[in-house]
Amino acid sequence: MKKIVAGLLIAGMLMALPTGCKKNVETPASQEPAVSAMAGAVKRENGKQALFELKNLQSGKKAMSDEELKKAYSQFVFGVMKNCAGLAKNKNMMISADSILFALEMAACGADGETLAQMTQTMVPGADNYEALRFAVERMNRLKNDSLKIANSVWINESKTARVYQDYLEYIEKNFDAGSKAVAFGPEGVSAINKWVAEKTNGRITDLLDELTPDDLMVLVNAVSFDGKWKNGYSDDDVWTQVFTGGDGQKREVMFIHGKESVYLQNEKATGFLKDYDDGKYAFLTILPNDTAMDINEFIANMTPEEYWTFWESRSEEFEVTTSMPEFKSEYDVQLARILYDMGMEDAFDERKADFSNMATSNPCISKVIHKTFIDVNRNGTSAAAATAVVMTDECVREEPDNVKKVICDRPFAYAVVDKETGLPVFLGTVENV
Repeated sequence: MKKIVAGLLIAGMLMALPTGCKKNVETPASQEPAVSAMAGAVKRENGKQALFELKNLQSGKKAMSDEELKKAYSQFVFGVMKNCAGLAKNKNMMISADSILFALEMAACGADGETLAQMTQTMVPGADNYEALRFAVERMNRLKNDSLKIANSVWINESKTARVYQDYLEYIEKNFDAGSKAVAFGPEGVSAINKWVAEKTNGRITDLLDELTPDDLMVLVNAVSFDGKWKNGYSDDDVWTQVFTGGDGQKREVMFIHGKESVYLQNEKATGFLKDYDDGKYAFLTILPNDTAMDINEFIANMTPEEYWTFWESRSEEFEVTTSMPEFKSEYDVQLARILYDMGMEDAFDERKADFSNMATSNPCISKVIHKTFIDVNRNGTSAAAATAVVMTDECVREEPDNVKKVICDRPFAYAVVDKETGLPVFLGTVENV
């Protein structure tokens, strides 16, 4: 079967940092990280200029436009996608680059020197450090609505709370709405973090972490949850069985949803359609390769940001689009440390070179970046979730009328949940089998 590539990312360009972010999901006080946990933190007195103060120390570079920032960030999106798709082989896969961005930017706020530069240049190439941070915060705030919830949190090893700088935690809480909580780093801490993630993703991601060690200092966590109902839904008469040919060549009868859409996309390599959700902000995008023998993960791995933007900008309402696609549900998880290292974020994972001296007295490094996603596309709409954990540790290791088009996704394809305003995918994935 051919793989579906789901893309969802939504872009918002930051021009100024907000004073705070409204929480979208309430959770029990016993599990919600609380700002009071900062009581055990220490005041930063190392005399170094932290990212918190960069707003008064602009680099002097000409600020990038919103369009330039969007295109720069898309390089990170498709860079991560390329690496993950290359590892996925014959499996469905999906990422939320936004979830990864938000978690990593929280870590970057405590970085300095070359470590900070490598992190920001990997995520938003060409932007200065503060501009990259502003982009992430503004994008996070612009993406939030009744359909898309975003939550962040900081979990600190209760035996090492006094090593963490108070102003760092205050800055993260202010700009990322990330409360902090001290817990025992062992089974108890793993359980607390996983419970929080499960609550924030409506039970779709329940086991983000497997373990925490006494050497670990803190865990920075992001959770994204999406629930979108179709603007123009499907009736029972629009749902029937059809054969889907998987990437393995196997044919299976599964439930397909059939419809008529008005937005058609096409370039030299693929066709697709756009289907709106009822909030008017997000839409589901399909990307079906023209080459019926093409491996979908290979296809998406080789897609460049420029090719994606050409595809996105080809949107046309000149045709009536006959569509069909399978109902599907998919889960995916990946360890991102090696991928991010290879993309240029080297020092952050090297205990000899990492500079997180604006985060804690022990100057930790990143030991793991764990990313998990979930998506369910059916006749009613789409449910999706993503969670990312950045583990900071003190001990690191390294044929019809011309006005009719068809997009029949009865073989591997790619997909995305996109922010209609910017065209950036919030979720991006592939369907290899159903």
